[in-house]
Amino acid sequence: MKYQLHFTFPTFQTGHDGYTPIQEDYSYWAPLMKHFIEKSDTVEIHCWNDEDDVIKETNALVIEPPELPKDMQATIFRGQLTDDISHYLLYNHIAKTENIKWFSIFLSKGDTTIFHSEHWGTEFFAPNLSEEEIAYITSVMPKDTNFHQYV
Repeated sequence: MKYQLHFTFPTFQTGHDGYTPIQEDYSYWAPLMKHFIEKSDTVEIHCWNDEDDVIKETNALVIEPPELPKDMQATIFRGQLTDDISHYLLYNHIAKTENIKWFSIFLSKGDTTIFHSEHWGTEFFAPNLSEEEIAYITSVMPKDTNFHQYV
């Protein structure tokens, strides 16, 4: 049987800069992302337009030009998940503000959604997971993570 998993951990609002985890330990990030990156071939990254440093870094790695939707204040990058982008997402994930750099990350394989990270790495969704995958995710996430599993 496959399950859907939505998980979050406690945060506090820090104004326009977003949500900051009450738990400021991001040791979960690399093992969690690695699990889903290995199953993906496409990435979509959302940044707020005023996050100049993050946009510049991300733009240097993504081949396709970013999308700038007129109805949002966001810059959206889409493209193939290359080794360079994977490495960037796994090991260069902390911003100068000391939180996760990207507002949203979406990983997919073809047209199939594999994983979402939202609100600067504080809210997550993963569809079609096995019980073993859920056990792994639970093992790498902070103890105060809230999990909602459903069929």
